[in-house]
Amino acid sequence: MSAKITVIVYILICFEVGILLLILPWYPAFWDENFFLYYISNKLNATWMPVILTSGYVKGIVTGIGVLNLLAGFRDLFKFRESVAALTALGNGEPAIEPALGKESVVEPISIESGPVESGPIESGPSEPASTESGSTQPIALSAEHSASQPAALSDHRTTGVPPQP
Repeated sequence: MSAKITVIVYILICFEVGILLLILPWYPAFWDENFFLYYISNKLNATWMPVILTSGYVKGIVTGIGVLNLLAGFRDLFKFRESVAALTALGNGEPAIEPALGKESVVEPISIESGPVESGPIESGPSEPASTESGSTQPIALSAEHSASQPAALSDHRTTGVPPQP
């Protein structure tokens, strides 16, 4: 239910921003006679700023951004079910099938849980030194469950969760 509400609010925001950016640059009371624009340009000694921001090119760029917002709102309006399904899958950590690409995009949740650390012989995988009461340092091997949940480093050419090979 909350995914539907989120998509509806997103669509409404896209329409509102799109309509405002489509109309306001061409309405002189809001764009050309803007008190804040002249106040900031006087404080910064930037007399070129109102000239550039009131030009037709900048108004056209802002209007184009408004059109893009409207198109994004219409896209999500017409593909409402796919948007809700993708948002729900993103929240659940399940694979979401993207119809445009024909592929699965896997979204895995990240958990930061500290489980019990087992001491014993060194296994393949990351290990951390631990200090004992006598002051000597001995390596502690992480459990297989803990090491499999850790992502691989960016410099590794392995997929996430694959332990290093000796």
